[in-house]
Amino acid sequence: MVNRRGFFKNASALALGTILLPEAFWGNNLLKNEKVIGFERKKSGAIGLQLYSVKDILEKDLKGTLQQLADIGYKEIESYPGSKGHYYGMKPKVFSSMLKDMGMKLISSHFGSGTREGKAESWYHATMLTRFDELVQNAAETGQKYLTCSWMDKGLRNSPDDLKKTAELFNSVGETCKNAGLQFAYHNHAFEFEKIGDSVLYDFMLENTDPELVQWEMDIFWLVAGNYDPIAYFKKYPNRFPLGHIKDMDKQDMKNSTEIGNGSINYSHILKEAKKYGMQHFIVEQENFTRPSMDSMRINHKNLSGLKL
Repeated sequence: MVNRRGFFKNASALALGTILLPEAFWGNNLLKNEKVIGFERKKSGAIGLQLYSVKDILEKDLKGTLQQLADIGYKEIESYPGSKGHYYGMKPKVFSSMLKDMGMKLISSHFGSGTREGKAESWYHATMLTRFDELVQNAAETGQKYLTCSWMDKGLRNSPDDLKKTAELFNSVGETCKNAGLQFAYHNHAFEFEKIGDSVLYDFMLENTDPELVQWEMDIFWLVAGNYDPIAYFKKYPNRFPLGHIKDMDKQDMKNSTEIGNGSINYSHILKEAKKYGMQHFIVEQENFTRPSMDSMRINHKNLSGLKL
């Protein structure tokens, strides 16, 4: 999987046209005010997990790891291509049925854009640019709703003309997904807030893709890390962000993620607004650890399930 730890090297150099956080809003609303936030014991709905969060143990014992997650209380699962490819080399329906037997549901799976030169040997390693039709056919068998692109190759975003072509490509693959009963979505990192020509990549793609064909999985961490306002995006583009990636920000090093509730992001405030504007799936994702990953998943589930939304 592509390294997902890229970070804003110079946020001030990014476009003024994107939705930046006012300085006062940053301090008072999106980062925790320890005196007022707290956690309350109230159900916040089904909690999901991106399996990349337990990548260190997942393929050593796939079934056993999934069972541990089910025992913690996770109900929704988002997969990513492992060393054996999509669905960890399993037949798609077998994989989703295994989750169902554990009381969990596969709602999304990640895949990469690939490159225009790349070739996949089988659909298990398909990307948006190679053997995508086969991936869609197999994904449809799982019963999942979303097929989510988790990375945009540099070759698709070098110039304004690249962005136009990539927006057209997103609409095209979105149509392919729709025809198979799936919804195409795109997951952001940090680079999407860079300026390409006169446009911020993230904003350009939102404005130039069909909302019915292209929806978004907002990684809230990366917006807050770059001093951008996720709530302003929710309000400007309601119902475009049905999926959310949730990881907290380390208080000492904002480039690193930590367990929800142990960091500095005010998720009680953000997720309440996210839900109001159409976010339906709250998916835990963590990339940095100071304890065993499964212990972190227990903390994440406990604290997220306790948020008052």
